[in-house]
Amino acid sequence: MRILFILASDLIYKKSSFFTLNNGFAPLTLTVLAACVPEKYHPYIEIIDEGMQKVNYDKKADFDIVSISCCASSSNRAFFLSEYWKKRGAYTVIGGVHATLYPEDVKKHCDTIMLGYGEDYYARFIDDFANGTPAPRYESHDCQGFLSAPRARRDLVKHIPYYFKNTMVANRGCSNKCRFCSISQFNKHQRGVRRPVGEVIQEIKDENFKKVCFLDPSLTSDMEYAKELLTALVPLKIKYYIDMTINSAQNDEFMDLLEKSGCYEILCGFESFNSHNLEDANKKFNLINKYKEYVRKFHSKNVSILGTFVAGMPFDTKESILEMPDLIQEIQVDLPKYSIFTPFPGTEPFEIAQKQKTLLTMNFDYYDLMHVVHRSDKITPYDLQKAFHKIWEKSFTLSYIAKRCSYVKKNRVDIFLQNLYFRHLSHKIPKYIDYQPIEQPNCNA
Repeated sequence: MRILFILASDLIYKKSSFFTLNNGFAPLTLTVLAACVPEKYHPYIEIIDEGMQKVNYDKKADFDIVSISCCASSSNRAFFLSEYWKKRGAYTVIGGVHATLYPEDVKKHCDTIMLGYGEDYYARFIDDFANGTPAPRYESHDCQGFLSAPRARRDLVKHIPYYFKNTMVANRGCSNKCRFCSISQFNKHQRGVRRPVGEVIQEIKDENFKKVCFLDPSLTSDMEYAKELLTALVPLKIKYYIDMTINSAQNDEFMDLLEKSGCYEILCGFESFNSHNLEDANKKFNLINKYKEYVRKFHSKNVSILGTFVAGMPFDTKESILEMPDLIQEIQVDLPKYSIFTPFPGTEPFEIAQKQKTLLTMNFDYYDLMHVVHRSDKITPYDLQKAFHKIWEKSFTLSYIAKRCSYVKKNRVDIFLQNLYFRHLSHKIPKYIDYQPIEQPNCNA
């Protein structure tokens, strides 16, 4: 049985230069699904990450199954690839966030659509395919307790030069219900999305990892699980990066464990400096006046912060967006990352935007967090796109970068390199809105 797994590219996430090749965190979706394929079929498996590789599919041999993972912005590419491989006789599968949130848009483009966590059913799909009875739809249902995951097939991507290859996941879910978040919607029927702690620890030991990037959406959405995991990490003496919420700084016991267990950097979603925006987004905590205090608490534990911020939320103005870089410098975030408020298909903001007719385009190529795709009340789309470009540009001037590299002495090299990559990315941010019709892409990435 020959199986090809593809992570589809979009306008931003695509192989474009040597520098791009050295700045990626190895995704887990395809390597975990590959591990689900039963060995009894003696499979030949290949993985293509179009964000990291240029590929000539015409020169590849045929495959029995082609499984494609996509988000909204890469969905058109996924549809084209599915049709391309169908013509070559392959059975095609599409899964990922977009398939789960907006299945009606996806199912007509493939033989089977997959929703939710594929590790819950992918082996069953392979058995069904081998027996000639594959279903048109597979879905992970409400998982109770814990959901184990097979060991990712990292050997299949060892030739791809990711900046960080040792990626893992412990807690797949997030208990926060932010309205704009596709992850929140993705997990709405999933209560048991944690991996057993012992399973996570054993994988780190077996792989002999010394540095790990956890791709959890929010470890501290289950604080008791987070403490259990961090306690188990302490004896391993590793260094790791992980996502969590800024209000985790309120828990002194957790913060002590964070330092003892080897955390060196976290990702936090600050989103906005406007409390009305956070309330509108259904953010459970509204701690704007505590941002600086909590950032310093993480710094006191030698933990750097990659902070995410959103431009174009309902109460944003041109002036409030343009002042974000200076406010971020004030609270001493080590590495800021900006995105444009995007009503993703399948989320509540998308439904509202459709009803209010505020969507500027239904070409999902532009739903990549870097293009304005909706109209808000307090700023024009043109001004929003222009302001978005300016804050990226301003935040990654060398003077701003130099200041940010002074906050946590132990992590200066890592922070400097990450800031340099974001400076490189800032040059790709579009200045103006220029929507193009959906073009038929070339089959070669």
